[in-house]
Amino acid sequence: MITREDVLKLAALSRLRLSDDEVFKMQSDMTAILSYIDILKAAHGSHHGPVMTRNKNVMREDGNGHESGMYTDALMNLAPKSEKTSEGVYLKVKRILGSSQ
Repeated sequence: MITREDVLKLAALSRLRLSDDEVFKMQSDMTAILSYIDILKAAHGSHHGPVMTRNKNVMREDGNGHESGMYTDALMNLAPKSEKTSEGVYLKVKRILGSSQ
């Protein structure tokens, strides 16, 4: 169990001023959190296999895909600014960060 002194020491290290009610609530909350962590540790150490054994893939199977690049030109024409180079097609966007050079 977390003691009142533990909470006060942690508050001092965190540079927090806590009222008596806040200290009591924090003590209770921290004790509950650590108790829950103990439960999780015990569940992880059990020999019953993985906890998530009932999960299954609920995603649909991919159907017949389209040819790569089939819609590139149509999508790029919708963009405000784009550029076609020998390396490919790129969207032009406003510069956000300054150069570090």
